[in-house]
Amino acid sequence: MKKLIQSCLFVVIMSSGLVKAGTDVATIVKFSEREEGIGAYPVRYIMTKDTVRIDDDNDDGDYVLYDDKKRMIYSVNHDDQTILVIKHNEWELPSFKFQRNVSWKKLEDAPAINGKNVLNYWLSAGETVCSEAQVVEGFLSNESALLKRYKQTLSGEQVTSLVATPEDMRTPCLLVDQVYNLGSVYDKGFPIQQWHVNGLQRIMLSFTTDEKISSKLFDLPADYKKYSIGDNLRFGNGNNMSPVNGSSPAHSQSH
Repeated sequence: MKKLIQSCLFVVIMSSGLVKAGTDVATIVKFSEREEGIGAYPVRYIMTKDTVRIDDDNDDGDYVLYDDKKRMIYSVNHDDQTILVIKHNEWELPSFKFQRNVSWKKLEDAPAINGKNVLNYWLSAGETVCSEAQVVEGFLSNESALLKRYKQTLSGEQVTSLVATPEDMRTPCLLVDQVYNLGSVYDKGFPIQQWHVNGLQRIMLSFTTDEKISSKLFDLPADYKKYSIGDNLRFGNGNNMSPVNGSSPAHSQSH
């Protein structure tokens, strides 16, 4: 664990300030993710002022777009030629039968990054730690705030879809870490390493800021069918796919 953290910190120190040719300016963060029973796979976050693209480090593969101005998420699937649309729904934490707790502590054996501390983060439900992270305090603050809002919009869909989850599967960690997730891991900085009780692990591999990219990476295919899930779940409809009218792109202007 300590070796992994040190590797992340080296990446943070060495990777800032790279600029490449293109037409739009973004911060790009690359991770290696691993799930229980699945080998490691790449994940890339491309973030402008108010847009996020998440993909597998492949410009031509499937991807997720978050439009912060509209507070909407679009998940593009090329094989099916569909776009899952997730609209922002306001939600509040319910009164749990257990204590939800967020804890922070300075990681004493980690070197400071530009004078900034590395913090340990824990999200717990009762006595169970549901997720843990190492966060560089104040690092990529604008991107952290953007991803927190993305996480809250995504959680709004999870809250709506919770009705389809059997009661016996609604564990405390599922509720606080996946459904009612406030994005609190982004409150004090950017996470460079994360672990979740469901087996998902993530470690930062590299990042670049002020990188010029093609704005086409933020376009949506105009001829793909759009659908949503939440509307039908709200009303108990067994058909989970609800058509969505309109085809306005998540990214239609330069940042």
